[in-house]
Amino acid sequence: MREIREETGITDVSFIEGFENKVEYHYQRNGELVHKEVVFFLAKTATEHVEISHEHLGFIWLKFNDALKKLTYKTAQNLMKKVSELGFET
Repeated sequence: MREIREETGITDVSFIEGFENKVEYHYQRNGELVHKEVVFFLAKTATEHVEISHEHLGFIWLKFNDALKKLTYKTAQNLMKKVSELGFET
């Protein structure tokens, strides 16, 4: 909740219970191999106006199928398909 508020200004978030997806990968930083673990949660908000932090360049609200078309990483596409299987593609 703190990260969402700090990075978007959104305060009315409700998480969808039972949805959690973890992705792990490795990448190089300064010549060293770094292990990265990212955990995704599914949440709802009624907020439309977003005030992004300095850490981000922009944002866009998209309908499910439009968002799926924009994804280039297979792991992200698979994550969205899991969301769709749960019936949350609105």
